Amino acid sequence: MDTLVVLTNLSPAAERARRYAARLAGPLGARVVLLHVYQPPVLSPDTGLVMGSAGYYDREQTDTALQALAADMPVPATAEVIDGAFADGLSAAVRRYQPLLLVLGLTSTEHYFDALLANRALPLLRHSPCAVLLVPETAALTPPHRVVLGVDGEPFAVGPAAAAVLHELLRTWQAQATLTYTSTPASSLSRNEVLRAVQRSGLLPAAAEIDFHQPLADTPEQGLLRTAAARQANLLVLMARRRSFLGQLFHRSVTARVARQASLPVLLLPVADAVPEAAPAAVVAG
Repeated sequence: MDTLVVLTNLSPAAERARRYAARLAGPLGARVVLLHVYQPPVLSPDTGLVMGSAGYYDREQTDTALQALAADMPVPATAEVIDGAFADGLSAAVRRYQPLLLVLGLTSTEHYFDALLANRALPLLRHSPCAVLLVPETAALTPPHRVVLGVDGEPFAVGPAAAAVLHELLRTWQAQATLTYTSTPASSLSRNEVLRAVQRSGLLPAAAEIDFHQPLADTPEQGLLRTAAARQANLLVLMARRRSFLGQLFHRSVTARVARQASLPVLLLPVADAVPEAAPAAVVAG
C-alpha cells in the first residue's frame, strides 16, 4: 500500500493538507501518516531553564491530538511524533515509509510563508527524493481532474519515482493535462524546442495526449497562473531543480513565486539536469 506522509503542526494550513491528503488517498488506495517533528522549547536566556514540564506536556498533547485526528480519518491512517532536527527526522521518516508523496500545508501569511519555505519546504526537497505536494490553507478539496504542468523549456530529467507519482495521479482521475510554457521578454523558445525537452525528460507517459499552451506574459508565474485559472485547474505541477535549492536561489525561483501566489495545490517534482532518452508523448496544440 502506498503512503502519503503529511507534515503537520496542528495549524489550519496543516489541517487543510490533512483533509486534502485524505481525498487523494482513497482513490489511490493509499494510507496516510500524520508526521510531526517535535522541536523542544527554547530555553530562557535568563535562567537557561524551561519552567515546569511544559515541553514534555506540549509533546504529549501534540501526540494525543494527532492520534485523535488519525482515528477520525476516512482512510487508513496513523500518527507519529518524532524528536530531533527537522531534516534528520524527515530523512528517517522517508526511509521508513518510502512515501508516494510528502504533503505540506501552506499558510497565507507572508511572513510565516517565507519561514515555512526556508524551514520546511526547502529541507523537504534537499533531503528527500520524493515529490512534495504544497496545499494552501484556502485550497479547494477537489481531486485533480484538470492539471496544469509548468516547464521552463530547459532540458531536464524526471526520475522514475517522481514520474510514477504524476502518472498515477493522471491515470487515477483521468485528468486533463495542459503543458504550459510562458514566453517572456527574458525567455522565448519555440514550441518544438519546449516539446523536445519534455519528450526526452520522462515526465509524461509515452502514450499521453497533452494540450500545449504557450501564453505571453511578463513573468513565467503570471503565464502559468493565468493558464491555471483559464483551464479551471485543480492542480499545478512544477519541476523543482535541485540546483536551485542552495541559499536564496530557491526563494527567487519561479517555483517559490508561484507557491506564494497559488490558491490551488502545487506538486513539486524533483528533477535533474541530465537528459535520458524517453519515448515521446503525443501532444496536441491548444
